[in-house]
Amino acid sequence: MFDDNKKIGIGCCGLGVLCLGMGIMLLFDRTLLALGNVAFLLGLSLLMGKKVFKFFFRKEKWKGTTSFFTGIAVIIIGWPFCGFLIEMYGVWKLFAAFLPNLISSLQYTVPGASMVLNMWPISIVVGWIKDTRRLPV
Repeated sequence: MFDDNKKIGIGCCGLGVLCLGMGIMLLFDRTLLALGNVAFLLGLSLLMGKKVFKFFFRKEKWKGTTSFFTGIAVIIIGWPFCGFLIEMYGVWKLFAAFLPNLISSLQYTVPGASMVLNMWPISIVVGWIKDTRRLPV
């Protein structure tokens, strides 16, 4: 089903998200945030292969790419909170079109995810994302 590069890429993306979460919980620890970013980028490049360069440097994604890498640079320089906010804006601009597909697959494949995503405060955001962000099918 998955070759070895994709398995390692999924693990690196998971490690990156874990490090980012720990960095946020430890009051924006600069080292964990930087390690999470590096692991996430490594995992993404292993998952996508040569297409990762085309994904980041497409003409219509220049705002997201610029803010994502600027946020990483600001975190490394020493302003982790500001860098994280800039980076999250970049992540939103890069991956917003993919969110409805991700939410739908979470609802149907992960046990208990549909119950959590249908709770009151989260369901409003999920409904808004599903209605406004559609990939052409």
